[in-house]
Amino acid sequence: MKKILISLMIIPLVLALMGAGVYALFSDTEAATGNTFTAGTLNLQVGSADPCTDKVTLSNIKPSDANTAATWLVKNLGSLAGSLDITVGAITNNENSITEPEAAAGDVTTPGGELGGLLKVAFWMDADKSGTWTSGDYYLKSDGTKVVWASGSTLPAAAYDLVNSYPHTWSGVQAVAATTDAGNFRVEYDFPDGGAGDNVAQGDSCVFDITFVLNQ
Repeated sequence: MKKILISLMIIPLVLALMGAGVYALFSDTEAATGNTFTAGTLNLQVGSADPCTDKVTLSNIKPSDANTAATWLVKNLGSLAGSLDITVGAITNNENSITEPEAAAGDVTTPGGELGGLLKVAFWMDADKSGTWTSGDYYLKSDGTKVVWASGSTLPAAAYDLVNSYPHTWSGVQAVAATTDAGNFRVEYDFPDGGAGDNVAQGDSCVFDITFVLNQ
């Protein structure tokens, strides 16, 4: 009798184990394939070409001259937004030679010209590319500050300062969205008429770099 009972207990256990090997719980499997991570881009273009080939070259300027020296479209061609930095580099003044009028005016300095101490420039962003001083525009002051439009339609006289006053970096002056223009960066100049004393700058030149950097 005991053997019969043991046999009866073993049979259901074997059947249960067999069932576990034949049947399984429901399941479903999905796979995400071909996953790709791509880095975005920052690509700044200043002027008519990338990389920039534009530059300011002014010749034969004289006291009382005032005009626009350059207008460069600044745009982000990349897929990421960026923050714009602008730097006016160190100023190099060239004497070139001392003419007779220069000597008569008291110019005995060589090397080193005087034009950068007489010529005024202004650097500003025409954000809407209208060609006039309007809302959203700003200029870069020689003390390193950024001054935004408040009123009027003419670039303020305060935007101008002597070339020698400018070596500076303005950081984060403007946020530039992806594939978007920042505006037209404009360089203006004004050579105030200071009388006979201006003769010390005859034939002189001044040279500097303007660097634009777009940061994430």
